[in-house]
Amino acid sequence: MRKRLHIATLGLHQNILVEYVITRRGADKVAIIYTDENKEYLRGLEKRLGEKQVPVISSKVQPWEYYEVLSEILEIVAEHEDYNIEYNGSCGTRIMTSALYLAALFTDSPVYFVKDPGAELKGDIIKVQPVSVALLTEPKKLILQKLEECGGSVDTQRELGSRADLKASSISKHLNDLEDAGYIIRRDYGTKTRVEITNLGRIVFNLKTFRQGNIWSR
Repeated sequence: MRKRLHIATLGLHQNILVEYVITRRGADKVAIIYTDENKEYLRGLEKRLGEKQVPVISSKVQPWEYYEVLSEILEIVAEHEDYNIEYNGSCGTRIMTSALYLAALFTDSPVYFVKDPGAELKGDIIKVQPVSVALLTEPKKLILQKLEECGGSVDTQRELGSRADLKASSISKHLNDLEDAGYIIRRDYGTKTRVEITNLGRIVFNLKTFRQGNIWSR
């Protein structure tokens, strides 16, 4: 199994959210993008993760230099080609989190956030898969089209695969990607799995009529 590298950006406030996601998710190695303003928190985080035998690497950036931040993140990724990459966008300036999100798009990797953490940090962790939102292949477009033609849902994955002329192994992978993007949901009914298009999926599918080049990959 490939090791997992967790890349996170630090900010001025609530950096505990970064640590919360790392603790909940776990990681084989952590990379922290930080600034002069949060280097003290970084030192404490390095110590706490070190006690858990999790190695930490860090890279200092200027918080409002977009291309510098993006370059630093992608440089780290390039140095860890044997790792699966995931990102933590819980903290940082808008520039830092934007660069992190674009890096996730480049590397086809998930980004994690904390939903409504509250005072006791019990919030759910949200996973976002940027590449699925940005590009959809023709098979995925066809799946959404068939769901729309069937009134928004199909009773089984097998039936949907048949309508889209996709093999069972192929339809499963495409549905995983679409579900990660929030375009469909699957509901189990006994031994069957019903597939439904979401409102977001319907909107994105309809966007193709006037923004085809931006939504669908070629």
